[in-house]
Amino acid sequence: MTEASTHFFVQFIARLQKDGGLKETDIANFTGVSRATVSRWGTGRKWPRPKTQLILSDLAYVVMLLGE
Repeated sequence: MTEASTHFFVQFIARLQKDGGLKETDIANFTGVSRATVSRWGTGRKWPRPKTQLILSDLAYVVMLLGE
C-alpha cells in the first residue's frame, strides 16, 4: 500500500462521512466491520479487504446519488 493510495482512502472515508452525513458506526454497519476498524481506515492504519472496498464503493455511489 503506497502513501498516495493511503491518503486517497483516508480522504474517501472522510468524504463519506461529510457528504453522506455518516458516522463511523454507520459505515461499520453497512460494511459488517467494527467501528474501530472504520477508524483505522480513516487514519490510514489499515486498508479494507477487496470485498469491503466494493461495498464502500456502492455506499459512495448511493451517497452521491442522494446528494444530487
